[in-house]
Amino acid sequence: MKILTVMITVYALMIIVILPGVVGMKKTNDLSPCEEGYCDPEWGWIKTPITCDDGNACTNDWCDPSCEDVCKHEEITCDDYNACTDDSCCPSVGCVYTEIDCPAEDACHYSTCDMELGCQSWDMSDLCGFATLIEGLCVNWGCDPMNGCWSEKVNCDDYNVCTEDWCEPTIGCVHKPAENPCENKCYVSSCDPVDGYSYTYLTCDDGNACTYDYCDESWGCVSQPITCDDYDACTTEWCDESYGCVRENVNCNDDDDCTVDWCSWLTGCEHYVVDCYDANPCTEDLCNCKGGCYNPPISCDDGNACTTDRCCPESGCVNTPVDCDDYDYCTDDHCDPSWGCTYSDVDCNDYNVCTQDVCNPYEGCLHYEPECLCDDGNSCTDEYCDPENGCIYVNIECDDGNSYTWDYCDDVMGCVHEEIKYETPYGGGY
Repeated sequence: MKILTVMITVYALMIIVILPGVVGMKKTNDLSPCEEGYCDPEWGWIKTPITCDDGNACTNDWCDPSCEDVCKHEEITCDDYNACTDDSCCPSVGCVYTEIDCPAEDACHYSTCDMELGCQSWDMSDLCGFATLIEGLCVNWGCDPMNGCWSEKVNCDDYNVCTEDWCEPTIGCVHKPAENPCENKCYVSSCDPVDGYSYTYLTCDDGNACTYDYCDESWGCVSQPITCDDYDACTTEWCDESYGCVRENVNCNDDDDCTVDWCSWLTGCEHYVVDCYDANPCTEDLCNCKGGCYNPPISCDDGNACTTDRCCPESGCVNTPVDCDDYDYCTDDHCDPSWGCTYSDVDCNDYNVCTQDVCNPYEGCLHYEPECLCDDGNSCTDEYCDPENGCIYVNIECDDGNSYTWDYCDDVMGCVHEEIKYETPYGGGY
């Protein structure tokens, strides 16, 4: 009876100790078939979706938690709805669309491809008139099924010695009076279609007192303006068609109190600027055209928030650059002329996926390569990290070159070489 009482007491104590822990326990595993994870003592289950990628660009991959084999791989359709391409799929790159060939039926046709209808043949006979885009009505043209387009120039000769004959693309044949075969332009010519040219001498007088008129054998009548320049920059010259040259003195007064005005016969009016210098670098030396010199204080503000501005009577404006150094190696310090000092985080990315990039305010950018970064826990692979592509896993070679062993790789033990036993006709093995 005492033993039974002791056992009941022990069981009661166990229930009191264990029950609160059982009540407070979280669900041990609430992962769905499409998830994987692990249990963290502090946070509980950490879940991530499983990866169903089969490495084939020609399939759509997803996870279906309702199926026993949760990963599904459905073949994609590579139809670009373009009748001008052959559609196929390459597992490494996915859909490939190759243009089809549409040959022409003869030299007077050309073929194209329509995205909806496919290969189409068109009669290009009318396009043989392409020469008319340049020569227009000056060519005859057509199309031969064997040789394609042909064209020939139009003959525009009117057999008139008094005309020059040629063809204009927009209007056809043109017959222009021929140039005078006599090179002496001081004769007036007339032309007979059969007999040719006859000549009379040319009189050259334009009735303008401002020109010198004469006849040039190469150019005919020439009327050259006469020169009224007296080579005195202090006079203005012009020519009256009835009277000839006229001269008038120039006025050099510019009505400006800031200049001294006079005239030189070589250079004309000259205006020397009045010197308003007061020997004070902290004042502006200015002149008002209606009042003369005045010297207001200058402003040394250079409009730059990156300088401290002041005026020194000995040297004038002094603009001292401000110091924006914050003594933090993790910031780029620079000064904006509009806002002053600005600080931006430095970029520590070394573009190496095998390192963790951090910044220390006292040392700057640091790049750590974590230990066991690419260890997949598989004894059948050699792993290393490529700075551009990340972890690379290469299957190891287990062939020992011995035909009497069966060679394979175990994920835990690595390469395994099991001896192969052959039975002889007399029993036993070797």
